[in-house]
Amino acid sequence: MSGDAGGGPARQKRPRALERARVGWPRALRELKDLLYEVYLAAGTPSLDAIAADIGNADFEDHAILGAPSRDTVRRIISDPVQPPNQADVVSVAVVLARGAAWDASDLAGRVRDLWVQARMARGVGRPLGEFDDRHVLADLEVHPALDTGNACDRFGVLPAYVQRAHDEHLAAVVDAAETGRSGIAVLVGGSSTGKTRALWEAVRELPASWRLWHPLSPARPDAVLGDLADIAPRTVVWLNEAQLYLGPDPLGEQVAAGVRSLLHDLSRAPVLVLATLWPEHWDVLTIRTDPDRHAQARELLHGHKIDVPDAFTPEELAELADIAGDDARLTEAAERADNAQITQYLAGVPALLDRYAVARNATRALIHAAMDARRLGAGPHIPLEWLAAAAPGYLTDAEYHALDDDWLPQALDYVTAPCNGIPGILTPVKTDAARNQRNRRATGAKAASTGRSPRDTPGPHYQLADYLDQHGRRHRKETIPPIDFWTAAAHHAHPTDLNVLGNAAWNRGLYQDAAQLHKHATPHGNSHAPTTLIAHFHRLHPTDPRPAQWAAAHVPLDNPDEVGLLLSALREAGAQEQMNTLLARDPATHAPLDNPAAVAQLLEELREAGAQEQMNTLLARDPATHAPLDNPAAVAQLLEELREAGAQEQLSVLAARAAAHVPLKNLYAVAKLLEVLWEAGAQEPMNTLLARDPATHAPLDDDTHPFTLLLYWLREVGAQEQAEALVTRAAAHVPLDNPNTVVWLLEELREAGAQEQAEALATRAAAHVPLDSPYAVAKLLEVLWEAGAQEPMNTLLARDPATHAPLDDDTDPFARLLSRFREVGAQEQAEALATRAAAHVPLDHPYAVTQLLENLWKAGAQEQMNTLLARDPATHVPVDSPYAVTPVLEALWKAGAQEQMNTLLARDPATHVSLDRPLGVIRLLKALLKAGAQEQLSVLAARAAAHVPLDNPYAVTQLLEALRKAGAQEQTDALATRAAALGLFEEFIEAEGKLEQFRFGREPNGSAASPWSWDDLE
Repeated sequence: MSGDAGGGPARQKRPRALERARVGWPRALRELKDLLYEVYLAAGTPSLDAIAADIGNADFEDHAILGAPSRDTVRRIISDPVQPPNQADVVSVAVVLARGAAWDASDLAGRVRDLWVQARMARGVGRPLGEFDDRHVLADLEVHPALDTGNACDRFGVLPAYVQRAHDEHLAAVVDAAETGRSGIAVLVGGSSTGKTRALWEAVRELPASWRLWHPLSPARPDAVLGDLADIAPRTVVWLNEAQLYLGPDPLGEQVAAGVRSLLHDLSRAPVLVLATLWPEHWDVLTIRTDPDRHAQARELLHGHKIDVPDAFTPEELAELADIAGDDARLTEAAERADNAQITQYLAGVPALLDRYAVARNATRALIHAAMDARRLGAGPHIPLEWLAAAAPGYLTDAEYHALDDDWLPQALDYVTAPCNGIPGILTPVKTDAARNQRNRRATGAKAASTGRSPRDTPGPHYQLADYLDQHGRRHRKETIPPIDFWTAAAHHAHPTDLNVLGNAAWNRGLYQDAAQLHKHATPHGNSHAPTTLIAHFHRLHPTDPRPAQWAAAHVPLDNPDEVGLLLSALREAGAQEQMNTLLARDPATHAPLDNPAAVAQLLEELREAGAQEQMNTLLARDPATHAPLDNPAAVAQLLEELREAGAQEQLSVLAARAAAHVPLKNLYAVAKLLEVLWEAGAQEPMNTLLARDPATHAPLDDDTHPFTLLLYWLREVGAQEQAEALVTRAAAHVPLDNPNTVVWLLEELREAGAQEQAEALATRAAAHVPLDSPYAVAKLLEVLWEAGAQEPMNTLLARDPATHAPLDDDTDPFARLLSRFREVGAQEQAEALATRAAAHVPLDHPYAVTQLLENLWKAGAQEQMNTLLARDPATHVPVDSPYAVTPVLEALWKAGAQEQMNTLLARDPATHVSLDRPLGVIRLLKALLKAGAQEQLSVLAARAAAHVPLDNPYAVTQLLEALRKAGAQEQTDALATRAAALGLFEEFIEAEGKLEQFRFGREPNGSAASPWSWDDLE
């Protein structure tokens, strides 16, 4: 039927708004396209014809409009993610839109011209790979130089011939994927000098010479990444050697990890290749969850991307080395002399370094130990000589100290810096006075003075400890507490960014006074946690002394809103009103940068909680809503929430409109969160703008159901029922049937949405097609069909006889779960068949599978099948070197009353053989042995654990101390507590030993209780 059937004029359909251009790089082009799209929306989304007509109809003397873009060119200028070739066309479009939006057309034209030029000139960080040669690799990428035997470096090159190893294949797969257009990350994890950086270079050199390589180094590694992250172009390798230096520092490390994660997920900037190296101990620090969780972003970034680099060559690799060595004396010597096939370590000069370290004496050895301790306790790689020189005397005995020559330091430096066979010495001098090849160098001087940030430098020479000796010190000195001189020298000479972490290391070892001094000096240098840590620690020792809070309020840098916000919160909770007034009088609202919406939101919140209305008004008057970048949707949502709480309605409207127009629709978390915030703020117009962009159609259909659920919930909550139904319908049509989690989730969502027809169709499809060789999938589907009362699909599934098809070679418990589901839904015949098969055929070298089956059979009273399983002698097959293998089997046997099998297992002496690398597993085994009454085994394991269990997890140590105490192993409890104190778990030590009062003021490095001290004793 025609549109004018009713006699009126035909209704004109409004043209659909143009899509926003998705630009990843360069930053100037992204800002240009965002600016054009923002003015396009403000002008009411005029049609392409209207824009082109307004430009064509411009007066001849209108010098602001000099271009003549066609309709299609206008579309490309606004919506295409590429650089428009003609500046005049772009400016003309901007001017016409500015006039339509009642913006300042002249100002906008100037901004557009500047951004167009910046985008055209952009080159991206780093250098083309084609500019790197082997000597650049040694100098710029931190690849270890090889020893120089028989002038081999001159004859064969500075890098010896390379032997491909197993890890190179895994690395090549990531690099090849990047070359084909998919961003990726690879993290080589291995000990020092195992060839990690060399392997990265060998992989990278296969990329086209036009790719760029960026190794961010200065002013400090995390600052370098954060400063230039937005300037990383597609086809760039980001080189993060020693990734702990980028991801570990607090708080910048988490910002770096979050930024790199966003970079890898940004399709508009693909492909980008991130290559990193870590020692195993650093991998553990960054990936093991702790409380508080300091490295959540780093853990997510690294998870699933680890490539292990072994210490030694395999026999096959040694044979290949012999084939390629030829006349290269370096390779021949390494093949003949390297201990335990550790070829790369030999080439890197490790034996020579260890020999020189072993024979170093007195002051020379003290200087090396000071450097080792500085690195293992948190200092960066470049250590000031003043620190080492001031610390070294503290390591000497009285006799050694009094025998020192006046020129002991030059003599020691001559020894430790002397190269050996072309390999750098124990300490290497490094230049730290200037940044090279870096943009965005941080301002100093006037800015530092205005914000309260201290400009403290670390002048004089700096030295870097040889990589392998760094690792050697971490392993062999980990239970050593450095002397007083080390800590006092650190407070005066350590780099400002290291002061807070060194303060934490001192406190964790019971050196409370040294910790307070370090945290006091750290406070003016911009670490978010130093001021609050100083206040909290001092309050525990001297609860009525206001001076730490006063110091923090007067010296905290004002250009870090995170730090100011945390300090305001701490002062408010402590009731320190006078100190809070001191901080507010310094006017933090004027100095806070506006480029971090989350930090601005936190500062606004703390100002509101403190009742600092004047400071709130000052901050809001600076218009954070207009200045907030939109590239972090979660941070934008946080700022929107805080603007609503602050009653800043105008700013809320501005930011809401910007966010609704720019939020990436493929980021379901971001869309859902923004819908939530807009709905709670009653911002109907921005919410309509967002919904008009049709997020339900753009939502990616992948296996991650949580963001789907979140978006679906908020679409329903805000009344966008049509979009919610469209989203569910799309998902139902595309869901992969081999993913039980997704199928189950979708069935539940369809039922909740009342989409009964789609739910029944999906249930029927799933029952007929779910893979029967996946017992987990079958069990999960049975569960949801049973709960839904879907009897017909359930009968279809059971008729396919899943009990016969379930594999029994898995090392988890899926068939045990399936067995439970069969019984739950009344499929007794299937349950019986599966139990009989499992008891006879479950692999006995998979202890978790055995355990789950045994417990299920015991619970079901299936005595016949249980006897069949026990007759196969599972206790003989359990690997006794793993607590996570031994313990569940021992527990299951104890529950089932299988005493004979328990005795068989205990006779294999698991307490002597079990690995101690997993403390929580050791704890569980201790408890199981106690429950089983295996006292002899319990005593053996307790003694081993107290002496040797690794203590890098405070929670595990606390639990182990408790387990030993409950087992009556007091001697072992005392031994473990003493070890814990030296390793940074002093609090656990004094609590376990009941010595809180004795060590109220901490202790000295020699273990004695510290004398009372106060704020007056700090410098």
